Amino acid sequence: MAGETIMAITYGLTVQPKDDPFVAAAAQGLNPLFAAALPGAFLVDQLPVLKYVPDWMPFAGFKRKAKHWRTFAMDMIDLPYEAAKRNI
Repeated sequence: MAGETIMAITYGLTVQPKDDPFVAAAAQGLNPLFAAALPGAFLVDQLPVLKYVPDWMPFAGFKRKAKHWRTFAMDMIDLPYEAAKRNI
């Protein structure tokens, strides 16, 4: 219900009652946020110097996950925006 209202007000899109791609993209984009927000979920939370470590090094898995999760976050933003642009 909230997702439908947000999509309708923000983008002018009608949401399908079941299996809507925009709501699914939003859910998929928010799941990594919940995982990353847990205190101590990643070693970089305890050792902030790890944020300067290159992606290929051990203990930098959080960076590889963040790059992968970024695609979900961008889909959450771009998919409804592109659909709204097509409807204009």
